[in-house]
Amino acid sequence: MAEGFREGLPTLKALVAFEAAVRLGSLSAAARALSTTQPAISQRIRGLEESVGQILFDRGGGGLRPTREGLRFYDEIAPALKTLEGSIEALRRRAASPRPRVLITADFGFAHLWLLPRLARLEAWVEGAELEVVAVDRRDEPTVRVADISIQFDERVGGVDRFHAERVFPVCSPSFAERHGLSVDAPPSTWSALPLLHMDRRNPRWMDWRRWSSLAGHAHVEPGRLFSYNNYPLLIAAAEAGEGIALGWSPLVDGLLGEGRLIPLGPTVTRESHGYAVEMRHADSTLLRRIVDWVDAELSAPPSAGDAMTRPP
Repeated sequence: MAEGFREGLPTLKALVAFEAAVRLGSLSAAARALSTTQPAISQRIRGLEESVGQILFDRGGGGLRPTREGLRFYDEIAPALKTLEGSIEALRRRAASPRPRVLITADFGFAHLWLLPRLARLEAWVEGAELEVVAVDRRDEPTVRVADISIQFDERVGGVDRFHAERVFPVCSPSFAERHGLSVDAPPSTWSALPLLHMDRRNPRWMDWRRWSSLAGHAHVEPGRLFSYNNYPLLIAAAEAGEGIALGWSPLVDGLLGEGRLIPLGPTVTRESHGYAVEMRHADSTLLRRIVDWVDAELSAPPSAGDAMTRPP
């Protein structure tokens, strides 16, 4: 059959017929499940075999049994077809829903540490809208380009109306601080040799320990132990677990400070050139403007009483 191999992908109908025949054990059962005839199922499977250049079923002995290659192919495509079916059903449900949908993209850290804990309040604020939050860390991601609202950390550029400058200070868990005798007013020289947790050096947007030390007026000393993480929620989770000291971005860690899961070490560095830009795709949308106004107000609000007692100056 190799000489009959045709380039290109087989039809979706052929793949679905093959999957149903293997899963249900017969052509007739597959035909009933797919509301078609047994000859149609047989024809689709033969077309699939010609397309891939392999015999997928052993038709001897009066039965229909998948070959070794057929079973391997089934194991590979069945999950993909299930995922495709689920995606199509979800798309149909969204198309049939009368509720307006709003796609919000945000950096991983912002989405997980700031937005998701507030999502229920935001949904109550815009009652009737369906909000979808997608965490992405790159502006060139296709999802960002089609997002209704984008909240991204980056260098400040012209034309951005809603911008919140970054405020950064070291944080650690209470147990780590107690173990090493640290307090809010402890100078960096007393803890800079301890394990430091760090965002991946290959991401130039994020402030690293060297840059923070320079802006804080502290002589940077290369630590003996520096642990790198490629996303901010993982880094903060490690700090909560007592693995070391991390740079805390306000307002992302404000809630954790207020709950006592992290404590600040100070001092705070503010960098006006970098921060969170909040943008919306349709400037004339009343719904999007309502959401952006809410996000803007939440970001501009002073920290809660618990945060204020523990936030470094």
